[in-house]
Amino acid sequence: MICFEIPPDWVELCSAEFTDNNSCADVAALTRQVLEAPINRAPLENELRSEDSVAIIIEDLTRTSPKKKILGVLLQHLESIGIADENIVIVIALGTHEPLNAKQLKSGYGEKVVSRYRIINHDCRAKNLVKIARLKSGCPIKINPTVFSADFRIGVGSILPHPMNGFGGGSKILFPGVADFQSIFEHHLQCSFTGQSRMGNLQDNEFYQEVNRLAQLGKLDFIINSVLDHKDRLHDLVCGDPVEAHREGCRISSEILTKQFNSPADITIISAFPHTEGPQIMKPLAAAESLTSRGGFIILYADCTVPLPEEYYGACERFREAYGPELRPAVLDHFAANRGIIDDASPEMNMSLAQVLLALNDYTLILVTPDIAAGDVRRLGFIHAEKIEEALSIAAERFTNPSVNIVPSGGVILPLVKQYTAYPVQ
Repeated sequence: MICFEIPPDWVELCSAEFTDNNSCADVAALTRQVLEAPINRAPLENELRSEDSVAIIIEDLTRTSPKKKILGVLLQHLESIGIADENIVIVIALGTHEPLNAKQLKSGYGEKVVSRYRIINHDCRAKNLVKIARLKSGCPIKINPTVFSADFRIGVGSILPHPMNGFGGGSKILFPGVADFQSIFEHHLQCSFTGQSRMGNLQDNEFYQEVNRLAQLGKLDFIINSVLDHKDRLHDLVCGDPVEAHREGCRISSEILTKQFNSPADITIISAFPHTEGPQIMKPLAAAESLTSRGGFIILYADCTVPLPEEYYGACERFREAYGPELRPAVLDHFAANRGIIDDASPEMNMSLAQVLLALNDYTLILVTPDIAAGDVRRLGFIHAEKIEEALSIAAERFTNPSVNIVPSGGVILPLVKQYTAYPVQ
């Protein structure tokens, strides 16, 4: 926790502290409970035959849900139904992330699970991916052949606010979780920073709608999703139909993570927590933009335990030099033409770079971090500050009696500004 005091002449509009809810102490008991009464779906014992093959598609280690315990209960449940070990395969839904090594698999999913069951890393560039559909651009969408050929597919993921999909979890475990690189890349470019594709929103959200369409075509049958709280702990579990169970989880997430703000402020101070990995530390900029008056300051505090790659700094620097004050139209033009900020980089990195560049177009950004050198921070277009007090001093030079919003958990918050539309999760 970082403690600081704002200058006495600043007007604090809102400090978005969360009330601690009781986190779930008995994950196994809750998992068994929700499996008994899935949402809009029959219990698994009524869905499966003993001879069926089952693909469990599970999120990777970039998510903090108690997936090991949930997976253990699910496997016990499948065993009680009569599904043989050899008929179960566990597929790590890496999307475009790097594969997990043996040590990571054992620590993340359990040594007994790894030794007893077939477990594979999804490879988004594999040659044997199976075509299931096309994007509007005509790009073929391909998914993991092991997932495709299974008789039944169960997704295990987690629900937190997502900058484009509204919320994580749900159908995302199949697309982009086990899809091919090119379709993931094009989908993200086509459906991001446009229309209703924004954090906390599921209504008329093109990004979310396309993800659901593709998961349906990929025959995702069932999900188990953790609903995580502001401290990245398990708050609740939902399971059942991939769309309906997910929507219920999103409703719960919205209930515990929405914070009311009266108006945008001159200055927003926001933490990247719980994000600490490379490009993901920029995700809170989406929330910060909605809380800051155009032309204002965003002060982002971030621990960065996994460093940003050199190509990230270089791409940001080159793009800013090429397009100067027209960063927003340049980013949107690139995406509309299916061009990334870095064409051969992952969608995640391109989304992160775009978020930075869009924010730079309208705000002054200060990055407070002990983990990134000042010179590299400047290459991104941010002002560097060693400590939060230094950032406050820099911002104070620009404003007289500024208003300020403070957000301790910027990576999970759903900011609701009174003058804007509420998040319609029903």
